[in-house]
Amino acid sequence: MSLSIFPVGLSDMVIGRKIEQRFGLLGLGRLLKLVELVTGRADKSAMSLTAVVAWGDFLAALHCDQETAGEFLSYCDHARVLDRGTEDGRLRLTLVGELVARLVPAEAPAQAVGERQLFNSDKQWAEWFKTDLNCPPYLLNDSSTRQLFRRWCVNNITTDEVEAATVRAIKAGEAPHPAVLYDHLKALRGEKLRALT
Repeated sequence: MSLSIFPVGLSDMVIGRKIEQRFGLLGLGRLLKLVELVTGRADKSAMSLTAVVAWGDFLAALHCDQETAGEFLSYCDHARVLDRGTEDGRLRLTLVGELVARLVPAEAPAQAVGERQLFNSDKQWAEWFKTDLNCPPYLLNDSSTRQLFRRWCVNNITTDEVEAATVRAIKAGEAPHPAVLYDHLKALRGEKLRALT
């Protein structure tokens, strides 16, 4: 997976504003360094943005001591920017949530206007949510989520529409979970219908 390392609109994102409020501009810079570190070391063939980093490398990249790094990582973990773990005594960092949704594929071809990606099974939607929005497996395997995905197939919902609903959800300060996006999709379709009459 090849991604641009700059999440577009970082300072306008909810997490960007929260980190800037809590840690100042230095915290916003550290968030960007964190994104660079993970995307630079992530397995390009993997579908998730996960990197295993030695503590020393992490501290050097973020220009901080272990106490400051621990506080920053705990805050990011609690705010659902990343999942933090350990692997062989090193940090395992996985970017998640709104931040991942904003990372744009660097080498993705521009999508032609009117080009729509339709899915014909709930499994395809589940895979798309897992890879593009880093949706957790427990939510993807929930029966109500799968029912929503089947409804989207029947109603010819496109990935473009779900991406537009995601933008609306993020602007409203809501997590882009399928149930939340369904409400935004209904609103988007309603607006389209009103525009046609």
